[in-house]
Amino acid sequence: MAPGERPGQGRDYAWQQWIVRLKDSAEQRLLWHEEDTIVVAVSGGPDSMLLLCALHELIEQREVDGRGRLIVAHVHHGFRSRESDEEALFVEREAQKLGLPFVMTRVDAPGLAEQRGLNPQAAARELRYTFLQDVAQRYDASHIALAHHADDQAETVLMRMLRGTGSTGLAGMAWKREEGGLTYIRPLLHMRKTDILEWCAMRNIPYVTDSSNTKRDYTRNRLRLDILPLLENENPQLVSALCRMADTLRDEADWLEEETHRLFQRHVKTVNNDEGSPFVSHAGSGYLLDRKTFCNTHVALQRRLIKLILNYLTREAEQIDFDVIDTLRNAAAREHPSTWRMDVSRDVAFVREYDRLLWLRQDVSASDDIRCVKSLTIHRTSTSGHLSLPLNNSMLHWMIRAAADRDATSNMRHLIDSSDSSAGPRVRGRAWEAQFDADTLCWPLHVRSRQPGDRMRVQGLNGSKKVQDMFVDAKIGPSLRSFIPIVTDHNGQIVWVPGVRRSDVALVQPSTQYIIHFVLEGGAHAST
Repeated sequence: MAPGERPGQGRDYAWQQWIVRLKDSAEQRLLWHEEDTIVVAVSGGPDSMLLLCALHELIEQREVDGRGRLIVAHVHHGFRSRESDEEALFVEREAQKLGLPFVMTRVDAPGLAEQRGLNPQAAARELRYTFLQDVAQRYDASHIALAHHADDQAETVLMRMLRGTGSTGLAGMAWKREEGGLTYIRPLLHMRKTDILEWCAMRNIPYVTDSSNTKRDYTRNRLRLDILPLLENENPQLVSALCRMADTLRDEADWLEEETHRLFQRHVKTVNNDEGSPFVSHAGSGYLLDRKTFCNTHVALQRRLIKLILNYLTREAEQIDFDVIDTLRNAAAREHPSTWRMDVSRDVAFVREYDRLLWLRQDVSASDDIRCVKSLTIHRTSTSGHLSLPLNNSMLHWMIRAAADRDATSNMRHLIDSSDSSAGPRVRGRAWEAQFDADTLCWPLHVRSRQPGDRMRVQGLNGSKKVQDMFVDAKIGPSLRSFIPIVTDHNGQIVWVPGVRRSDVALVQPSTQYIIHFVLEGGAHAST
């Protein structure tokens, strides 16, 4: 102690210096601004209690008055009933001492783990993050502060290495990440656990001890208690080395992530936004990517693009390992088979359909679903007309003309192009048009979805052919087949499958007097 220095004065100075360094570190990494409201996840352990006290000190010293505050959030996970009750009361009392709002929730992590087939830690994490997001929304907070430290980082990197992961997994936890309009920050990620305990002792910061941290039932605990100490005998600076490696890989991962997002924005569509087809399928339920575009992308971005798509579709994306990602990548890249399907998680399926790659939510991803849609009727008319097809949000136009009227086809085009429709890009090509002898058709006509066993007498082919086989020949993916309209005559005979083939029924002959000309116009293309 220096001459004239009161007991504890040196500790106060050291604490203030540490607070300054913490603030400088946060500013360097742009973790938060003085006016930000921050939800602090506080379990009651030494890590979260030190973080709470440090952030409170910074809030008290802030230069922006009336703005920026802390919200204390605590989760009772339901693992250790009485002990968890005591921890919740402890955190509430400490929040009251600091004059901070306290919010708590009780969740059933063991029940969710059993229901969803998750490990208990994964279930607890999902419930915890959902609660923190709700609290942030309730208090209009922009940031959520987490108390992970350097030892946690080293354990995370080792655990992912043991399970098998790519460079993104080895990058560990980020100092800062954006998700769902919130910023998650980890201000203590550079600190060793021993330093945290020393600061708690020096500042008399109270905390509770989680008895489950000593149980070797969990992988993370075994790494902390057994593996890391053993490895540190070989390299005493192992934790620092692992954290340094994670920081380096994180910087590289951030750049690759930006490239992946750009790739996603340019080439990935929602499944109802496929400009190559007039059919709207599974609206808003998944994502679609051209296979050739995917194959022309560097393999490093292929893996990241798959993971990004899965992140958008399921909360279980973090649990999907490297082997699953590479299985999907290889299935997309190889030439055969041309159609392939795999359940990626409980709620997401991957489907390859020729040159289409789809990631679909399971509740709507049945690969060969038969849709039961009421048939629509077209009565004989002497004028033009159109019919809206809710089956795929497309429009069927027709015009009856005298066979000698050579200008009728251009009139048909003008009629469609000038129609008041929000149908987006027009479908062009002979497959989407058909002409019939209007007098030899068996009226009225009907438009329906396909049915099991459908067959058609194909123009230029002896006998009939299964519609299912026609879809395969035309390389129409299973997820689209139930959205393709089937046009039949009054006897139920299929006369036309738009986009595929027409039948040999009512062919236009030299003797034909009146021709009916059909054009299928593409459905609405929703944007994301």
